[in-house]
This record gives sequence, structure tokens and C-alpha cells, in this order.
Amino acid sequence: MFPRSFFVVSKHCAIVCLKQGLELADATISRDERCITATIKDANHTICQIANVYMPVHRAHRYAFLEELMSMPFWSDMLDSQWILLGDFNIHLHDAVEARLPRVQPFVEWLNTHFFNCFPKGTMTLPKAGTTIDYVFAPPPMATRIINTQTHHIPPEWTDHSLLTIDLVTSGVQLGPGSWRLNPYLLENREFQALLDKTVDMFLASDYYTTDVADMGVSAQEKWESLKSIIKYCAKQFTKGQKARFKARVSHLQREREQLLGTPEESARIKRLEQLIEQRIQDDTRQAMLRSATRWLEMGEQNNKYFFNVIKDREAQQTIQSLKKAGTGEKLTDMGDILQEARTFYQDLYTPEDIDLAAVNSLFDNIPADAKLQEAEADRLIEPPSTDSVLLLLDHAPKNKSPGLDGLPFEVYRYLAAKFPAVLLLLQQVLTDALRGVFPDSWKETRMVLLFKKGDPELLKNWRPLSMINSDAKLFTKMLANRFKRVLSRLITPYQTGFMPHRLISDNAWLNQTLMTNLRDAAPQDPNVAVLLDQEKAYDRVNPTYLAMVLRQFGFPASLVSSVSSLFFGTRISLSINGWLGAPIDQQRGLRQGDPLSPLLFNLAFEPFLRTILACPSLQGVSMSTAVRAPLAGRISRASSLVPVQGDHDLLRAPATPPRVKLLSYADDLEVFLTSTAEWPVLLSLLSLYGKASNAKVNLEKTVLLSLSGEAHADWKRVTETSNIEWYDSSSVGSVRYLGYPLYHTEEQLQHFLNSVTVKIQRHCNLLTKRQLSIRGKGLVANSLLLSRLWHLLRVVVVPDKWLEEIQRVVRQYIVSFWPTVAWDSLCLPRKHGGIGLVDIKKQHLALHLIYVKRLLRPRSPADFLTPWLMYTFHVYSGHATVLPLLLYPRTCWPRVRKCPHLEHLARLLTRLPPLTLTPEWPSWWLLDLPWLQVCSLSPTATLPLTRNSDKLPPHALIASLLSVLPDSHILVCVRPRDTAALQHLFNALCPIEGPPVWVVPAPLRSVMAFTAPERTALLESSTTPSPPTASFSHWFITTGPRSKATVDKITLGALRRSWHPSFDMLRRPAHPPGYRPPHLLLPPHLWRDFWSLCLPPKAFTPWWRLLHGHLSVQVRLHSMNRVKYPSPLCKMCHEATEDEYHMVIGCSMKSLFWYEFVSHLGLADLFPTDEAIWIGLTTLHGQDNNPLDISILELLGAAFSSIWQHHWGCTIDGKSWITRAVFSSFLEDHSKLISSFLDM
Repeated sequence: MFPRSFFVVSKHCAIVCLKQGLELADATISRDERCITATIKDANHTICQIANVYMPVHRAHRYAFLEELMSMPFWSDMLDSQWILLGDFNIHLHDAVEARLPRVQPFVEWLNTHFFNCFPKGTMTLPKAGTTIDYVFAPPPMATRIINTQTHHIPPEWTDHSLLTIDLVTSGVQLGPGSWRLNPYLLENREFQALLDKTVDMFLASDYYTTDVADMGVSAQEKWESLKSIIKYCAKQFTKGQKARFKARVSHLQREREQLLGTPEESARIKRLEQLIEQRIQDDTRQAMLRSATRWLEMGEQNNKYFFNVIKDREAQQTIQSLKKAGTGEKLTDMGDILQEARTFYQDLYTPEDIDLAAVNSLFDNIPADAKLQEAEADRLIEPPSTDSVLLLLDHAPKNKSPGLDGLPFEVYRYLAAKFPAVLLLLQQVLTDALRGVFPDSWKETRMVLLFKKGDPELLKNWRPLSMINSDAKLFTKMLANRFKRVLSRLITPYQTGFMPHRLISDNAWLNQTLMTNLRDAAPQDPNVAVLLDQEKAYDRVNPTYLAMVLRQFGFPASLVSSVSSLFFGTRISLSINGWLGAPIDQQRGLRQGDPLSPLLFNLAFEPFLRTILACPSLQGVSMSTAVRAPLAGRISRASSLVPVQGDHDLLRAPATPPRVKLLSYADDLEVFLTSTAEWPVLLSLLSLYGKASNAKVNLEKTVLLSLSGEAHADWKRVTETSNIEWYDSSSVGSVRYLGYPLYHTEEQLQHFLNSVTVKIQRHCNLLTKRQLSIRGKGLVANSLLLSRLWHLLRVVVVPDKWLEEIQRVVRQYIVSFWPTVAWDSLCLPRKHGGIGLVDIKKQHLALHLIYVKRLLRPRSPADFLTPWLMYTFHVYSGHATVLPLLLYPRTCWPRVRKCPHLEHLARLLTRLPPLTLTPEWPSWWLLDLPWLQVCSLSPTATLPLTRNSDKLPPHALIASLLSVLPDSHILVCVRPRDTAALQHLFNALCPIEGPPVWVVPAPLRSVMAFTAPERTALLESSTTPSPPTASFSHWFITTGPRSKATVDKITLGALRRSWHPSFDMLRRPAHPPGYRPPHLLLPPHLWRDFWSLCLPPKAFTPWWRLLHGHLSVQVRLHSMNRVKYPSPLCKMCHEATEDEYHMVIGCSMKSLFWYEFVSHLGLADLFPTDEAIWIGLTTLHGQDNNPLDISILELLGAAFSSIWQHHWGCTIDGKSWITRAVFSSFLEDHSKLISSFLDM
């Protein structure tokens, strides 16, 4: 059929290899012939594996096939293979309904976890049905190698399908040597420390260094460059041939150890050899940790598949297999051609264009006159740094970061500055001179790497440039960045939240989602849209002349402007691609990404444009509509309008006029709000003006227009069609991603986004399983690597509880893969109480919104644009003029704000906090917005139920309905005319002419209220000079421990979550009968701290931790749970007794012999005279005398238990025989270092 070609054919599908030089190997065909697999190889290596499937047309048969497909053996290790899955699935996976079918959803989740869709928009085969059933899926590491994905039309007389083609670029690119970098772990090597110290001492004592500049003309910059050169030479000489020496040394040590193993008198020497071998292996592991950017290593963890896979993925993200030549589209695969094409691309990008000075001045006209540095602020920016500030700068420098071309990381400078005062002084002088624009030569040289983003990997625009700046130069720009941050808040508009201190990226998304919620319900026909602008290479196109003019406009010192311009625009950049370094090019414009000062400089350069938009009268901005307000809220609003506006302490009051928003920005991610298509040309003209002034360029093809109400506005859709702009409304598939948050209109759009997050978490869990961490390590990486991905999202998005439970299930399966599992609440306990400190997802979802409450309780910051919006949103939905009713009575407000998920979530959070109580210290006008129904309580003399309407308090009746503030006092008096029956009834219920009132006002508040003229006179005569009111919430606090508490505005998220834990009250009280506590809560915190600090291998921690929690898989427990699967509670080894936890660990006759050998060999008979004593030690960490066991004894117990655990399951699962002597020998060999250390004590 295919002469001179390799092929595999079944009755349903085929794999044919037509390319010469490639072959198919390891071909398999499933029994039903619907799935065939093969490995594609060339002469040297495996390229990939392919699975071609044809799924049954009949639905029931297809479901059975899906289950069988996922369980096929060739999928056993997805992380270590490169599988491409393709074929006719006969499923329209783009249909959300079909993809969520119970029999299909597991397959979809499996696909999303292990593959990415090469045709994400669908192929639209079967055009009559408008469905997609043909797919090509590839593993994520292949993303940079799959190009030219195309759908070809085939004549319908041939087939009703399309032809799908992709190009897979083989990973045969030749990698270069890379750039030299000093391994920071060398600084922990004593031999290298000694060599480096001696080298630096000699340099500091040399005439070259000690001679004054005036005598030899050697500047501080030249001395600094010389010092760097000798450090590099020293490190290179020390590490020359180190890898070969490492392998040879380990092999030699292993051989020497083997020769001595049978010689008892050489035990000390054997111990020393083992320590050296372990140290060498640990060094290798730390090197892998550095290359994989792994921040944490568990004690005893060694190099494994996890590090290999992470390093492989990182390399794939930086490897360019081929490029398309600009203009011709020619494919370039030679490294010389690739480097030349990249140099040409970036040389063009970094060459500035002339700017229009009139356009610059037009932008500057919109900058307020007070947005300028004061003289004292400008002087502080150019103050010479002190030695203390330089040391502080070094202390806060990040660890294990890639250095620049010189290869020297921050750790070197930190080490030298702490050890050699002369080096610290020299660095101080270099930083001081840099403020005047005098730099070491190496600061003008930068290495730039490219990271793949998305799209076609053969186009350079889809690669993000990242500048690897020399660490000493980065110290200088970090020093400037720290100084800039102290003054920028006053210069930069509050609507710019990117990289600004005390501003949150989440504010932008909170306002977006709340606006969309409101406009969907209240004004669906209003053509309000959000324009999400994409600026093409925003950082790389900043013009140097424009930036200098902006800095001077804002009042920055001329010397600093000159210094920054010289450093940023006099740099030579060497492109590093695939390990090859290209010839340098001049960076004449653009801010280098990776420099700590660049984001702040960009904010300054962007600010005139933002101010111009804000000042433009033709752009109205968008606001909320009150049309969504319920009738009760409308009545409350009318009553609340009587609350007077007060200047002082009015931090809780919503804005008097509806706030409007014109723009939101996070660095270069700009969102502009438009109210009609008439504003579109205005925005385009402003963009053009900014482009003329700064060289900026907007990419309309990547710009998105989002309907704020979800409606498909016809006028706006015509604009998007003519301008080739993407349009989103409620009918779109998926959501718009803005700053990592979804902007959505329907639950389906939100779920589409959340599904992608679930896939990422699941993928990361699959990768982390390769590390084989203990329960201790899994808890740490779950918090830092898995759950931390969610906090950014959950600070804004109100997600369904069902989704949180799904994420909880995925994380829990990773952490406690054993059965029976430990309760989620137990995992979330602090480690000092036996948990692993896991962050509870649901509690964190609530706690993350505490920031919005904290802002309400504090004096308003000028940079906080969101809090006024929050207060106005509450006013829109509840009618109240202030947010005090929400803080005091969240349960009552909850039903009124249900239409706004963010307010509902906030009310839900407030119900979990201790109730806020009224205090007479508050300004009296705060009380006016409170409902009488919530403030008052029924009089004890009142007869229930209240039958007369005149005795009932209407829910919309506020204190302001009757009372107002008496001028020049803090007294609330009844001065309003009771001109309606409702007001008269309200007055009578609170202050009747005869008899007791039906409703009682709390005494502290009643003491400042006067319903009648006599009461007013009495209050005025009795009151002394009133103390000034305080807008304080210091009386609102949360108990955080037995003897500690924290106010709501200062409590940490961790303390808040702990206070919500079900065991919190139990832990606050001492344990005593008859109260019950779980086993893990009986251990005091100091013993749990001892347990977590034990120097044990990862495999020893988890089973012991399970024993302390009472969750071992013993036969008695398994039998009680499932008598069919586990028909007998007897021990599977001795078959003599039921297997409970004691029997499994110690009581079995076979295990008891092991413990006898253990006690005898280590001389512990006095400490553990019986099996029961060992059990007490394992389960309470105490001896029989009730004293805590020594750390060394605990480590021995844990090591012994891990050996028993390992061999127990070898016998019960694998059918191996239990031989006590062999088990004990294994214990001695596996833990020889620990045992010998104990015996030598």
C-alpha cells in the first residue's frame, strides 16, 4: 500500500511514516483495532510516540471505549514520554454540555491534564452539524516545537472531515556552551572559601588597590572590575574539571567502601566514606535544585525525575528550534542564521524613532501642577548610600537568581561585604559614583534570553525578552527603585496599580467584575464597553528623550535623569539563544525587562497618557446604575438621604455623587471604559498622540472589546469587524482574562476558566509526585507551589463552593494518597498541633476579602480608589448612605446584596467575624443610618405577638427618620416633624406618651438621644464638655490564643483562619476528662516540634505521622469498613490475632522479634524493657517514666518503624517472606549513619 514506507494499519485507523530517515517502532494495535500506537524514531533517538484512535459512533460503546483508553498501559508515565494523541473522537469537546457528561468528563479532565489542544478553536468538521470531532493533542513541553497547525478542506465526495496538519520540529538543535555562572553553593565549600579569602586578601593588599586614585589614576570603578575579574578567575580555576572529578571521586569512594565492608575494625573509616558519598550526592542534588529553580529541598531528598522533568521543561521554554525570516517567511534552522535574524529584529526594535515635541507638551498639559517632587524629596533621591543601607540592600537581595554576563550572583557580594570591610566600602563608593552617572564598564553589558509566550514559536514577537543584568548593577537599580517607591504614590494616579507600594492588582478586577454584575441587571441596553488595549512591546519601545522629559517634568534631579538615561540607553545587549551568545547590539530605546527599576520608569513614562485620558472631557467614564435597587432599598435610600454629610470622621459614607471610572491600569495593561461608539475615535486619537510622543504602538489585533452588560451591541460589533478587534459578550466561549482574572457574564464562562485552573493544579500535582516527599514536604509544597496559585484569583473571584471542593480533592489526593485518609481539618492544623499547616481553601477564600474590611476601618488613603466604589456599591444595593449597617448587621444586609456576589461574599465574611458592637465613642451622626429594627430590642413588658401595626418597626425606618444631630453637640434630638402616620407610630413605639415603650434602645445609645424637649434640656444640662468623637474600631477584636487577641484591622490571615478551625476552642482549653481529644491533639506542641525536627529520611515521616493520628491501614479498620473486600480482621503475617495498630507495629510475633534485636543492638533495654514501653515511645514520644524521649532516641524509633513499615507491605502486598534477621540487617544498612552516630555518643 505504501511502498518503501513504514506503516501500521487496522480496520479503523492507520499510522504511516512517509518521511525518509524516520521509522516506526514498537507498534501496537488494540483488540478492537480502534487504537494503534507507534514510536517514531530517527537514526539517533526517539522523536515521539503517537496514538491514533477512532472512537465508536454509538454513545454507549464510546463511553466504554473511553474508560478502556485511559487505562491502557502505554499511558503509565506521561511525564517521561512525549505522546501525541490524535484521531476521530466522535465527540464535540467544544460543547460544554457534552464535555460535562458524567461518562465524558473524566476523559476531558484527563486530556486537559496531560495534553494541550493543537487546534483550540476547533476544526469545524461536519459543517452541517457545526461540530468538531477530529483532534490532535500534544504534551505541553512540545508547545515550542509544534508549528504550522492548519486545517485543509477536502472534497466532500472524499470525506465529510477536514485534513489536519501540524509540523513537529525535532529537538535536534545544537545547544551552545551557555554563559559561565558562579555556583552560589561554592560559597559553602570550605576549600573554596579559603581560596577566595586568600585571593581577595592579596588583592586588597596589592599596590593596585591601596594606591590613591590621584597617584595612579585608578578609579573605584576600575578597582571594582579588577576585583570581579579575580573572583571569576578564582572560581573558574577551582571548578575546572569539577564534574569529571565529582564522578570519579564518587566511584572511588564507593569502591573503597565495598572493599572495607567486611572489616569490622574499619567501621570508623567506613562511616567517614559514607559521609563523603552522601555529601557528594547532596551536592549533585543541590545543583539540580539550582538548575530547576526549586526553592526548597526536604532533608534526605535526592536528585530524582522531578528535577529532570523541570529542567527539561525550562530548557524547552528557552529553546528556539527554527525561525521564520522577516519579509520572506524562509525557515531558518542554522544557529548562525537564527542569531542573525534575532539580532536584526531587536536592533530594529531598539532603534528609536523621532518624537513629536508638540505631542509631548500636549500630554504634559494634563499633569496636575502638584504632581511634582518637592526639593527635599529630590535631594533624598541622590543621597550617597551609607554602609548600613548597602548591607541592608545585600541582605534583601534574592537568592539563586541567574546573574548577568559576568556570572557573579548576589551571594558573592553578600559574602565579601560581610567578611571584608574594604570590599563593602568599595561597593559603597561605586554605588555613590553611579548616582552621578559614573559606572563600571561591565554595567553597560547585558545578556538577554528569550522565553516563549504562546502562538507560533517561529515568530520572534511571540518570545518575551528578559535581560540578565549583572548583579552589582541590579543592586544600584534596586537602590533607586526603593527610593522611587517612597515618592511615586503622590505622582502616579491611583488607577495605576502596577508595581506601586500599597496598591493591589486585585482592585482592578474587583471593580471590573462588580461593574459588570451591576450593568448586566440594571442597564443591559446601555452600550458600555471595556477596551483591553494590547501595547506592542510596551517596555521595549520607550523613547529615551521622551522618558528624560517626563522625569524632568515630575521634578527628578537632572543628575539622576542623566545617570538613568546613560545606564539604560547606553547598554550593549548580547542575545543568548540555545546557549549561543550573539554579537552585541546597542539598546538605544526601551526599558530592559528584569531590572527592578524598569516597571517604575515605565509607570512614569505612561503617566502623562493616563492623565490625558482622565482629563479628556469627551470620555465620560462608566458608573453603576441604581435601577437594580429593590423596593425596600429604595425606601431605605430615601430615609438615608436625611443623614447629613460631615467632613470629619466620615470615612464610612458612600460618595455623594456616583463615581465614574475611565480607566484602570496595571503597568502597560491598560483598560479604558467607553459609553458609546462615539468615544472610540477619541480614544484612537489619544493613542495616536501618545505614540507620537513616546514611540508607543498599540496592537489592535490583540486588543479586546468587552461588553460590560454582556449584550451583543450591534454598533460595537461593527467597530470590531472594521478594526479587526476581538469582541466578547455573554455568548462568547470562555471568559476574557484580565491580569490573570476572568471577566465573565455567565456561569459557563466562569466554569471554563476554573476548569483551566484545575488542570494546571492537577498537572503540577502529577509533576510533584516524582519528588516522593514525606507528609512534611508535601504540606510545604502544597502551600507554596499548588495553593499559592489560587490566592491571586480568590481575592477577587467569588467561585462556587463545588469548585473549591474539587481543588481540595485534587490537593488532598496528592498529600494523602494513602487510605484511610486523614481528615482535611486535621491537615489544616498547625504543625505544632499535629497538622501539616495546610491552608484551608474555603477559609482562605473568605479571609482574602478581609483586606476590603480593613480598608473600611482605616483612614482613607489617596491611592485607594476602590473603597469609595465598594461603599457606593453597597449604597446601590442596600440604599444605606454608609457601610456601618453592613459592618454591624451583616446577616440582615446579606439578602439585600445577593445580586452582587462580591458584597454577598463580604457579608458572608462578616458573619464569621465576632459581632461588631455599638460604642458611644463613635460620632453620633454615624448612628443615623442604622435601622431602628436592628438597634432596638423588644421590651420585656411587650406582649407577643405584636398585633398592632403601630407597635411594629418597619425595616426601612432609620434613626435619621426621627432624629438628627443637635448643632455643636453629640446629642441626637427629635426635631423632624412627625407629619405622617408612619412617623407618629414609630415615635410612639419608641417613646409613648403613656406607659412603657414597646421597643427599648440600648442604654449607651439612649443616653445620647432626646425624643422630647424635656429630655433634650436634661441632656444639655447634665452633659459636660463632650470628648471629641473617635472613628475607632479598636474594640473589635478576635481571640487568637489562650492569652492573645488582635483587632480586626490588624489580624493576619493565618491567625484568622486558625480562629475558625473546628478545634480552635478545644486547643485553647487544657485537656481533662471527660472531654475527648483525637490522639494527635493529646501531644503537646513542644513534642510535635521535636517530631518535625527529626533528622529522618522522607519515607520515615509519613507512616509515623499516620500512627500518631491513628490512621494506619490495619486489618481491623479495613474489615470494619468493607467486609467484602477485607473479609478477615486477622493479621496476614501471623494469622493468629486481629491486626490493630499495636499488633501491626509491635504485637505481631515477627515484629516483636525485630524490636528485641533493636533494643539489644542499641543497648536500650533499660529505656524499653517491654514491647509496651516501645509502643508508648512511638505513640506519645515519652518514656515509661512520662519524661519526653531524647531526640536521638526518637530518630532511632522512627528509623526502625520505617524499616518495619517497608517490609510489612513487602510481605502483605508483594508476597515476600518476613525474615527478621534480613529486616534488621536492612535497618542497619539503611540507617547506618544514624546508628553509628548514636553508638559513638
